[in-house]
Amino acid sequence: MIQCNIIDDEPKNITILKELLNQYCPHVTVKAEATNATEAIQVIRKTQPHLVFMDIEMPETNAFGLLNQLLPINFETIFVTAYETYAFQAFKYSALDYLLKPIDIDDLTIAVEKAVTRIREKNTNRKPDFFHNQLPGYTFSKIALSTADGLTFYPIADIVCCKAKGACTQVDFVKDKSLTTAGTLKEFEEMLPADVFCRVHHSYLVNLNYIKKYYRGKGGYIELINGQTIEVSQRKRDEFLGRLGH
Repeated sequence: MIQCNIIDDEPKNITILKELLNQYCPHVTVKAEATNATEAIQVIRKTQPHLVFMDIEMPETNAFGLLNQLLPINFETIFVTAYETYAFQAFKYSALDYLLKPIDIDDLTIAVEKAVTRIREKNTNRKPDFFHNQLPGYTFSKIALSTADGLTFYPIADIVCCKAKGACTQVDFVKDKSLTTAGTLKEFEEMLPADVFCRVHHSYLVNLNYIKKYYRGKGGYIELINGQTIEVSQRKRDEFLGRLGH
């Protein structure tokens, strides 16, 4: 049985989520509830839940301020909110999933199943690997990108490179697909796994797995598997070559 807490400043939202969990996720039991950050810290420390459903906008402090007070985090977090704008920040906190209100039942059950899998892996000391759709050292295998009609989830392993476009970033995927979305390149660099992605230029962040060749010289550059060529800046060259063991 998975033990969870629900944190939301609206009691009616807690009631709705409890009813949904009871009906569609019977293997999850709600051990405690809280409607503000102070209560949340107390109940989480007392009950030591496997999973916490957490609203983002709350009195006193938001969910991110709350999590900062609970570090290190030893539970899985599913954010439940009416706001799409926090998705990027949520996954910087290794959120397992991000559900929008009103809660879609299919989204809820999928998120809970991911939680069950993750918790079982922890309990059996299994380390997630690439074949389980995970990247080494990273706690979430997908990235949520804002689109015109909501959020679209893409596997991190499919990202070839990211290109700065002012306050936005162009994300290039395998099979010649790309998407321009909100968020600076620095924010993407902080969120994507550092053992896989490398900043080779102030405008480019690349997935080391997709580099086909490095061309030496003063104007050194790399060629990616999709044929794209990217300059490696002089300032980044030593770090880049060091990552490759040269």
